[in-house]
Amino acid sequence: MKKRIKQLLSYSPYALYEIFRDNSKHSNRLKSQKGIIDLYIKNNEIKKMQIGCGPNLFEGWLNTDLNCNDKIAYLNAGAKFPIESDSFDFVYSEHLFEHLKVEQQLNMLSESYRILKKGGVLRIAMPNIDYLFSVYANSTAPENRDYVDWYVNNMPHLKAVKNLVVDKEEHYIYAINNFFKAWGHQVIHNVSSVSKLAMQCHYTQVRECAVGESEVPFFQSIEKHGTVLPERINLLETMVVEMIK
Repeated sequence: MKKRIKQLLSYSPYALYEIFRDNSKHSNRLKSQKGIIDLYIKNNEIKKMQIGCGPNLFEGWLNTDLNCNDKIAYLNAGAKFPIESDSFDFVYSEHLFEHLKVEQQLNMLSESYRILKKGGVLRIAMPNIDYLFSVYANSTAPENRDYVDWYVNNMPHLKAVKNLVVDKEEHYIYAINNFFKAWGHQVIHNVSSVSKLAMQCHYTQVRECAVGESEVPFFQSIEKHGTVLPERINLLETMVVEMIK
């Protein structure tokens, strides 16, 4: 209790307001959306959940997001899932993980582990920091130059670079910087670092997969990020890992 009081006193009044406001909002949304989750579990033999679905809804899946409606259940990846343990067969998330802080990432991995049945699989698609380092190490490689050019020419965050930085040979520096601070990115992993987080959360096996490929039929051709940006760009920057309980 003393530790909790000391922690609360360390926050500013506005920070305290934000904490209690967000906790209240989270609780109210959980209550209003739990019916969707319960109905899905009741009506589906093979249970599959997508975390952070956005507008990309999968038929036969429990689609969840912070933005909820009558078809999307509210779920905060950084908080306890309102789902019973050992109840789902598969969990999937695409280009959400990098938007979470490390404590939220660990929560998502551990909560997914908890709700998965034994042998269940969590599949996550996310950017690969190793590719960004390869752009830095060899910016003149044709595929890397194409990657940088596409971002500089198409991303609003990089409009000033396109218009003001004359030497295009240096555009890769700005593109890499942009990737770390744009879109709310928090922590970007490589296969090794995310695999070790998974093992820390007690998964028994982690395997790397190509985009759209899987031993699990439900995960085959599931990635859709290549419809948001050119597939050639998506294939360069995206890595996919599957974690088995």
